[in-house]
Amino acid sequence: MTEGTHVEAAETAMDYDVIIVGASIAGCTAATAYGRAGLRVALVERHRSPQAHKTLCGHFVLGGTHDVLRRLGFWQPMLEHGATVTTGLGVWTGSGWIVPRPDSGIPPAISLRRRKLDPLLREIAGSTPGVHLMRGHRVVDLVEDAAGAVAGVVTSDGGTGRTILRAPLVVGADGHRSTVARLAGVAEDRAPNERFLFWTYYAGATMNGPGDGQVWPLGQDVAVCIPVDDGLTQVGVFPVKDRLPEFTTDRTAAFDRFVARLPDGPSLAGARQVSNLVGTTDYPCVRRDPTPRPGLALIGDAATASDPVPAVGCGWAFRSAAWLTDATAEALARGGNVRQALRSYRRAHRFIDKYDALGRKEALAKPPDALQRAVRTAAVSDPYVARRLAMFAMRAAEPSVLLNPMVMARALIGVRVRRPRETPPVVPAG
Repeated sequence: MTEGTHVEAAETAMDYDVIIVGASIAGCTAATAYGRAGLRVALVERHRSPQAHKTLCGHFVLGGTHDVLRRLGFWQPMLEHGATVTTGLGVWTGSGWIVPRPDSGIPPAISLRRRKLDPLLREIAGSTPGVHLMRGHRVVDLVEDAAGAVAGVVTSDGGTGRTILRAPLVVGADGHRSTVARLAGVAEDRAPNERFLFWTYYAGATMNGPGDGQVWPLGQDVAVCIPVDDGLTQVGVFPVKDRLPEFTTDRTAAFDRFVARLPDGPSLAGARQVSNLVGTTDYPCVRRDPTPRPGLALIGDAATASDPVPAVGCGWAFRSAAWLTDATAEALARGGNVRQALRSYRRAHRFIDKYDALGRKEALAKPPDALQRAVRTAAVSDPYVARRLAMFAMRAAEPSVLLNPMVMARALIGVRVRRPRETPPVVPAG
């Protein structure tokens, strides 16, 4: 992992202000922001095709990312490519539907399938002055300085030659299986996920629940129905792993039965399924230190791959990239203290860490406890609780927006007054 073993084999060597590995959401966001700050950026992408995109992604960007997308100029291009905006998700409970009031100030969410989003962001980043998009280059080693700090990468374009790229900062934006993190020897914290997931897209589906999208917490299971680009509707299920045998026997039939039994679920009669089922039977939670070594930062899934049920992945990618560039661009441009700048990024990343800790507990797929049931029940009729639950769900504020004594007390008092009979249904197996 030292440069001496690679210099003779390398065909070229280039210097940059920052090297970003991975040209997906996080990498393209960081490259665009750094380029606009006047920096020389190497954006390294292993795929050669400009249309390459991630397939296992729900692509629902929570409202907490709205300001970042606006500030970076991504929101309008996403709309122009057909993205759908969601302003009021309905959440089903046994006591009724939770739908925040239109004047609640909940920031809007946005959804654009990755087959459109990834090429769009790559085009924006590649056309930004100062950004050198290197398609078809795979990182095979790291470069270290005399003190052991990461000082660059070695790439291969599939031939016999090597390219050495040097920079004061290397950014790993290459997903939860990050090559950069592995080469750097970064410790990995993995936690189990006791749910699996499948979704598909329909043309001509009709949503019957309130709001412009619905979520069903069904005991240990979860389901979603979201409008997406091209007038399509995305329907997804997140069953507990105890139900894997049912889906293994006949995945399509099990999925159809699950959706058909959703309370106020979408009407699919006459709708046309326009994709195969997409999903996986195992999606562990992976977490790494976002600033693991001098000269190295991790963003997006390379730092935190959270439980996919709350749909945080795309938002974390956009936001962690923005936090990193906000913290380090000036230091890189002026030859300042990059280590100190990375500490600022690490502090900002604690926002994700707090939610990820909660997400890891939710990923255990335990039945909702009394307090969770009380909050959901109270939110059906209490706009105050409903707003705070929505801000929490959209990751638009610190977790304390919901998890605080005042909200909990109000929820418990509301439940005692109302005395509802909430019995979350379980979608039967078989």
